[in-house]
Amino acid sequence: MLLTLLFLVGLVQVGLPVLLYLFRDRVLFFPAAHPAAEEGLNSLSGRLQVALVRIPTPDGRTLSAYDARPSIGVTSDSPVVLFLHGNAGNIAMRAPQLEDFVLGTGLRTLLFDYSGYGGNEGRPSEAVVTVDGLAAFDSLVAQGVPPRNIVLYGESLGAAIALAVAQERVCAGVVAQSAFSSLSSMALRVYPWLPLVSVLARSSFASIERAQELGVPLLVAHGTRDDIIPFAEGERLHAAASPEAEFVPVEGAGHNDFFALAGPEYLELIGERARAWVRLAAEK
Repeated sequence: MLLTLLFLVGLVQVGLPVLLYLFRDRVLFFPAAHPAAEEGLNSLSGRLQVALVRIPTPDGRTLSAYDARPSIGVTSDSPVVLFLHGNAGNIAMRAPQLEDFVLGTGLRTLLFDYSGYGGNEGRPSEAVVTVDGLAAFDSLVAQGVPPRNIVLYGESLGAAIALAVAQERVCAGVVAQSAFSSLSSMALRVYPWLPLVSVLARSSFASIERAQELGVPLLVAHGTRDDIIPFAEGERLHAAASPEAEFVPVEGAGHNDFFALAGPEYLELIGERARAWVRLAAEK
């Protein structure tokens, strides 16, 4: 009886973590095919200029994206935000948020869908969405946007992708909003009774190591009542970065109501920091 119990415990402690690791993409990514990107444009008020564009990927596919900008105030020297969204939904669901973001920051913003999202071909994985992020970055450069004018804004899981892109490309700076410090750290929080899950996840989305090596400004923003990615994760990510990294706590904000509670002051701050980072990059 005791041997059977020990066997079952061992099976759970080893077998379940291995299964979670093997099927991690299904645990991490929740893409929505609908509404289509074209439909998302119908939810915009018309207060900004926005175009639906296609971003080419290295394997010949395309990714849907919104290229949005304010009607006035954007010049060739202005920052351009590459917005990397979280792990669920698609860009059409975020169209109203994009409108508020662009108007609040005053910055041109490219918001794109990863592979498997919004009707895009392909299936998301850590490697695939990182390639997608790089393709979106490179599409801006191909249009003539200087790399040091591009600010990477990552939301939730998108922050991990933003840091991965920043490791491969020169940029003006990175904003990590509602971010985890590492997938391993999150695994330990979600599955504290399965420590092997954390061990297996050590090499995945290692944001904390990337923050330590980041050679450009970093701003970490996090809601104090985030019940999906705890506030402590944002604190840990910020603590690992250079002393110049900035931490912006948003009092009372959770994971999904971050922008609503952060308010226009937060978006103004992001616009100010982006412009300052681009000026700093131009001086180097």
